[in-house]
Amino acid sequence: MYNPESLPSEQAQVYVVLEEQAGQRLDHFLVAVLNGLSRTAIQRMISDGQALVNGRTSKAGYLLRSGDTIEISARQSVQHSPAIQPQSSPLAIVYEDQDLLVVNKPAGMVVHPARGHSGDTLLDTLLARYPEMGQFEDEERPGIVHRLDKDTSGLLIVAKNARAQAALVEQMKQHAIVKRYLALVEGVVSLDAGSIDAPIGRDPRYRQQMAITTAGSREARTHFRVVQRFSRHTLLLLQLETGRTHQIRVHLQAIGYPVVGDPVYGPTSKHDVLPLSRQFLHAYQLVFTHPITGQRIELEAPLPKDLEQILQKSSL
Repeated sequence: MYNPESLPSEQAQVYVVLEEQAGQRLDHFLVAVLNGLSRTAIQRMISDGQALVNGRTSKAGYLLRSGDTIEISARQSVQHSPAIQPQSSPLAIVYEDQDLLVVNKPAGMVVHPARGHSGDTLLDTLLARYPEMGQFEDEERPGIVHRLDKDTSGLLIVAKNARAQAALVEQMKQHAIVKRYLALVEGVVSLDAGSIDAPIGRDPRYRQQMAITTAGSREARTHFRVVQRFSRHTLLLLQLETGRTHQIRVHLQAIGYPVVGDPVYGPTSKHDVLPLSRQFLHAYQLVFTHPITGQRIELEAPLPKDLEQILQKSSL
């Protein structure tokens, strides 16, 4: 039915479109060859840049041509998502009504089940508290509008019904949701404010990481302003214009000011490391329009104690 090139399991999967397969939509083709994955999961893979056509990002509705090469970033990325197991855990709710809620996610909590992590996620906790969310058409990430990395704390919007989720996702696509973060970075940033405009895609060498690259990348823009300078570090307020995976961490590394405590994109030198067990990155502010009422909602979450204590260190 298809013509996959033989590759080791830890590398990308590559499919070459045969003549009789030409004319199919990209997402329909992948649903057929990646047996067991839902169309929703396939479409998310495509939008996240994990399924490239001829080395470039594409759209789910792209009509395939004979000879097109489709690359899936890693074999593990197309395995079944772990089942969601509702379980009760404390939940810090900053705002809630009948259509949505905003939570202050703690560092160390994964947003939803994924390869390598199941159970004790934010979504498991949400489904235990709001079992009606299990009726969403999106079975894998019901109610999830956007994500935060496991070790990034702060504000996260969750929809309680499909109508609210669709409207919030559309706001996200239109860059109408303002997301601001606080980050402590290595080095003293000289500019008071600035912007980083550089495309982000999968790192061609380390496929589980992101990088600034022209191959299979998507546009990415981050704006920053200095909040406070220290002797060897700088506290920044950042605003995302786009929402790519690891965007802030990748962009700050690229301009030479990596996030303090970042185990992936941080400095390789361990000299004078601050006593922090995770990256100093916190989703500090959210501004958005209520998807049903049209009300403007503005929310803030102060720095958690572990990050606040770091700012008191004389070694900064």
